Amino acid sequence: MSLDSRGEKARVFFALWPDAANAARLHAIAQQWHRSLGGRVTREDTLHATLVFIGDIALDRLQSLLDLAEGIQTPSFDIDFDARGCWKHNHIAYLGMRQLPEALQNLHFELAARVGEAGFSIEKRPFSPHITLIRKAACDNAARDISINKNPAEPVTWMVRDFVLVKSSIGANGSRYEQIGRWPLLEDKPTS
Repeated sequence: MSLDSRGEKARVFFALWPDAANAARLHAIAQQWHRSLGGRVTREDTLHATLVFIGDIALDRLQSLLDLAEGIQTPSFDIDFDARGCWKHNHIAYLGMRQLPEALQNLHFELAARVGEAGFSIEKRPFSPHITLIRKAACDNAARDISINKNPAEPVTWMVRDFVLVKSSIGANGSRYEQIGRWPLLEDKPTS
């Protein structure tokens, strides 16, 4: 891993990363929305749902984040991104969830608790998993565009089989994400 331009710090977060087929589907939705909303479409290779945002940390503390994720024993689960939206305050067009799966809530809670116990600060806002499709979107247009504002949306569903720790850096072409750790979830899904 290389040092970023800030020297001894890295901006990091835990996330869910879609497989290639779902990333392509999400990107196609973003391109469709872009015709009405303008803005900047999120690159296909950077689409993700944040689990726990940590922010800037000293590089010498990365190993403790890698270590604390090792013991997570959460079963794999399905997620449905089935709610379309556009936040006017930050001009983000996104896909969210109408219903949060219990397994996802548990994974978020366990990761956040471990990160906090290890002495890292994390975001305090409520957990609201979403996938940012467009930045700098004209959200006023979303309210008028039935294809974007329709809730519920046709779901983008994938089975979550793992989670990742990501290091981000900002460049001329937007954010660059480097996955620096990946942890599998338990293969057996719980029976309902």
